[in-house]
Amino acid sequence: MIQSACAQEKASLISEKDLEASGFPRLFREREFKRALESIDRLIRKYPDDPLLLRYRALTLDKLGRHKEAVAAYRQLLAQQPNHVPTHLFLGLAYARDGKPAEATRELQWVMEHSDSDDYRHWAQGQLSRIRKKRRHVAHLVHRKPYLFGKVGAAYDSNPLLTPDDGTLSSEPHRAGADYILDLTTGYPFILEKNTRVDALYINETLLHDRGTDDVNFTSQGVAVDAKRRTFIDRRPVLWGARYDFRANFLRSDLFSVVNQLLLSADTIFWRHTRTDLYGRASYANYGPDGSNPPVTSRDGVRGGIGVIQYFYPTRDYKSYVFLKEEWNAADTRGDNFDREGSLTRIGLHAPLRCLGPVDPDLSVGFDYGVYPEFSSLSTLDQSERPPSQIPPASIRETSPSTRPWAA
Repeated sequence: MIQSACAQEKASLISEKDLEASGFPRLFREREFKRALESIDRLIRKYPDDPLLLRYRALTLDKLGRHKEAVAAYRQLLAQQPNHVPTHLFLGLAYARDGKPAEATRELQWVMEHSDSDDYRHWAQGQLSRIRKKRRHVAHLVHRKPYLFGKVGAAYDSNPLLTPDDGTLSSEPHRAGADYILDLTTGYPFILEKNTRVDALYINETLLHDRGTDDVNFTSQGVAVDAKRRTFIDRRPVLWGARYDFRANFLRSDLFSVVNQLLLSADTIFWRHTRTDLYGRASYANYGPDGSNPPVTSRDGVRGGIGVIQYFYPTRDYKSYVFLKEEWNAADTRGDNFDREGSLTRIGLHAPLRCLGPVDPDLSVGFDYGVYPEFSSLSTLDQSERPPSQIPPASIRETSPSTRPWAA
């Protein structure tokens, strides 16, 4: 009688060999969760009372983002085995992913109190710490507060004045120099929800130069609205962004230009420990009074670009990263020689410093390489900047100025 009952119970449980042969373990390891669910459903039809298969099915549902179904499956298992530690642990994890921290905490604390396994207790403790940290973070976000962030640094520029390479256009040599950067931005999140955020920003950016180029010190004052929305596409999270900037730019304290810019972006993850940001931007600039020959000299018009930034995260905290940026630029200005078209390549490293307590300092280093073959600087239009042999006779300079690229 006892032997018959044991044989019947054994027949209702799948063997390790049959489980491996089913292909489910391989599909689960390879994160093919949809196919893994189909595989384990076939096994459960054959072994409907096997608790191991039922737990794996609940775990697969959780991996697919079907958290409520996973919770229901775990609770059904606990009705049969109320003291089964792994089921309590996985139920707590499912509750956490379903956005129910109180229920998750209850299950994980049960594991801490009743488990004989150090591994399970450490796992539960780690998840409890993450839940508490997230609660503190959410509590901080709920109370919207103004914030301040800034950037200081220096950049070595091989041609800060953008002097053209063609020596016949300008007698001014390339003058390499340092740019000293000071940016300060204040913001306030006037919409702050789980998947939506909209910030209002005030921007102050200053760019100073060394003695070789001190005539082009530059300041930008502006306001911006930055909106972000998180959605899911086939279970892949995508952070959509839209930002509008209005800037007034000053050169040596005089108004230099007024710029309106729109930036659209999409941020997602294609590979583990990476992040990909795709973006496009367009701006319209007005530089005030035009030169005497607007078809040649005017910088007013539209500029834009598209680009991609790829981030690589070598550490588990995702705070340090290596980045690679490629941007393609185009322009449609009134002046023929101000269509800055080309590409920019940037590589760099970013890491937190972790040394100032409540302040979050970061350090970034990078290298930029820009190629703009269709762009020439304002110096190409100034005859005093041209070699004497290239200045045309007065009789020629006075005729058909609109056809002479050097006429200003």
